[in-house]
Amino acid sequence: MYSLRTKRFAYSFIVIFILTNILWNIIFRHNQNFLDWGAVTFQIITCCASIGWLISTFLKHKGAAKSFWLFLGLGVLSYLIGIVIWSYNEFILNRSGEFDNIAEKFFIVQNGLYFLALLVVINELKSNLFTVKFILDMLIAMSAAITLSWIFIIEPLLRQHLYIKFNMIELLYPILDLGVLVGILILSYASNTIFSKKTTFLLISGLSSQIIADSIFNYLKVMNSYTVGSINEPFWILSIFLIGLSGIYHVQISAKAPRVKHGKNSENLFAKYFTPYMSVLLLSLYFIITMYKINTVIIGLVICILLVILRQIFTLLENDQLVKDLNNLNEGLELKVKERTDKLVETVNSMEYLAYHDVVTGLPNRRYIQKRLSQAIDANDEDQKRIAFILLDLDRFKQINDSLGHTYGDLLLEQVGKRLVNCVPNEVVSRLGGDEYALLIENTNLQNAEKIADKLLKTLRETFNINGVELHITPSIGISFFPDNGDDWDTLLKKADTAMYEVKENGKNNYRIYSCAMSMEPIMELENAMRKGLERNEYILHYQPQISLTNNEIIGAEALVRWERAGGELIPPSKFIPLAEENGLIWEIGERVLREACKQSVYWRERGFTKLRIAVNISCLQFKHNDFIQMVSKIIEETKANPNDIELEITESIAMGPIDKNLAQLSTLKKMGFQIAIDDFGTGYSSLQYLSEFQIDHLKIDRSFINALEKSEKDAAIVKLIVMMAKGLNFKVIAEGVETEAQKLFLQEIECDELQGYLMSRPLSVEDFEKLMASQNRRKII
Repeated sequence: MYSLRTKRFAYSFIVIFILTNILWNIIFRHNQNFLDWGAVTFQIITCCASIGWLISTFLKHKGAAKSFWLFLGLGVLSYLIGIVIWSYNEFILNRSGEFDNIAEKFFIVQNGLYFLALLVVINELKSNLFTVKFILDMLIAMSAAITLSWIFIIEPLLRQHLYIKFNMIELLYPILDLGVLVGILILSYASNTIFSKKTTFLLISGLSSQIIADSIFNYLKVMNSYTVGSINEPFWILSIFLIGLSGIYHVQISAKAPRVKHGKNSENLFAKYFTPYMSVLLLSLYFIITMYKINTVIIGLVICILLVILRQIFTLLENDQLVKDLNNLNEGLELKVKERTDKLVETVNSMEYLAYHDVVTGLPNRRYIQKRLSQAIDANDEDQKRIAFILLDLDRFKQINDSLGHTYGDLLLEQVGKRLVNCVPNEVVSRLGGDEYALLIENTNLQNAEKIADKLLKTLRETFNINGVELHITPSIGISFFPDNGDDWDTLLKKADTAMYEVKENGKNNYRIYSCAMSMEPIMELENAMRKGLERNEYILHYQPQISLTNNEIIGAEALVRWERAGGELIPPSKFIPLAEENGLIWEIGERVLREACKQSVYWRERGFTKLRIAVNISCLQFKHNDFIQMVSKIIEETKANPNDIELEITESIAMGPIDKNLAQLSTLKKMGFQIAIDDFGTGYSSLQYLSEFQIDHLKIDRSFINALEKSEKDAAIVKLIVMMAKGLNFKVIAEGVETEAQKLFLQEIECDELQGYLMSRPLSVEDFEKLMASQNRRKII
């Protein structure tokens, strides 16, 4: 709380100040006026410094005993007020009487506030204090203190008051001092549980000085010899300074924490032995002093009792030493156990390393990458971000091994591993066995995986130098993707392996990304299931809202096809649309999607959703089909749908096909009343000249650009340019894949028109989408 420099300054100031006070009293001991003014000045300065320290500690303290420091500060403040009142009465009014009584009341309040502060500590420590041993020790100590206080202070005061007017205030001094003594004993017994060692020492010293000063003052009062500048006044100043200084050294310790386990130096011998036994010793010594002329037998008995007590103290000290020796032995045993445990842990870690790493290359092995892939898939269930699994095999490695030996082969495998790690330093690189390696690339896409594959090919084609022998080797690489090609280790490995052998069959030294055409048996099974799905009407539509950035209202929805197989399994389009495009089923699926969307549009218009646009994806094969316009016209006629409520989404690759035919096709659709959107804009190779000729209503910015907005200034600039270009061509712009508020804010700033993505809603079933629309309408009415 306070710097070391501040603490040292406070210490120096206190020492110099008290020495100055003592010198002042010695120098001016024959000049009462100087003694009086000096006493007042020194005590006021002391109180102001102490109050400042204590209040500062109170404000900074956040523990349960926060009020402890407040009561201490108020106690010193009460003493300061008493000094000021006493000074005013003595030096200004030059009289005694009522004002002296008022000042004394504030002095009494000081001790009362100290006692309240100690009650706070007692309350915090009660669970640690209230034991039979502690209570007996306290009773012994307090019996001695009360007896001595009665003999030297309380009884003489009571005798004086038999002859003069009874003054309860003077009697309260020793009574409250006894209460403060209880608190001191508790602090010494339970030290280091709520205050630090230094703070406890300063508090005990300060409060003890207060009791000593009060006792001297009371004794001098009894003896009618008290004057200003007496020996008790430096004790008062020292007491107030030490109490304030305890606040400077306070370091917060949790009072609720269990008591510190006693170790080599943690036992508080003062509280444990001195308090009860020395109290008895003091009373016994006083008894001997007062009784030495009366009865020699009594004196001998008391001396025997004292010797028994001393013997008991030494016996307890020896026991303590034995306990400490036992603790040291336990610590030694614990240290040995810890050392052996550390060795065991090291051995286990070494075994675990060997279990998950390859001995030749030091790379993670097959077991490790299998575990890591499973973890990545589990963590990626919600986001469905792509994970690339790259399988790499070295061409002609067997000939190198056979001709040069396994030593060269192992060194080559090690260098290959290092080059792979250097290519992708932040990804998982593993050796599966033999000359096969696997790489795991998380949160990636097709383009990035291709760049990495090109980099791997280029790196491994460079010459290897093994013990002076130059070796040339090439890799064959196969790539599969989660979730596109599978969602488990076996499936992704099998499909990457299939792609890799396609490379080997076609000349090696290249890479391939897995496609359905590479594996005939699974394709046939899936194709049969897809055909049966058409017969059973297993293809359903989900709708993802499209939001206006002007008023945050739903103005459209994209119809997204899902395959709900028997048993309730919901298959995403990424798993069956590519195959449908290969085997021609996309025509029938696309026709059903458009028909269902038109029916839904008619139904929603009848329900009052008149300003809702439904976007339908049109595949390349559909758009190029000779009967596409005829099929669309037939669906509109059968469903009675309004073409103005339907938006057909085509890709850039469609638009950039045979320009004359495409222009005619799009022109016909526009005349029928359909809205036209170019989907995934920015990923193809559009010609701006041709783009300006198309009758287009919307450009949809591809989600890959939106995902990179917060990471790539380049992609942010591209999105901004697309919006500016679209505005210049009178197209509206919709951003898809919006997932964060930061992306939405950026799109608002560049005046994008609409957005679509998980930030607003995932694709919804018809029922859930209708609930969402109804909720929006209710908000508009309200």
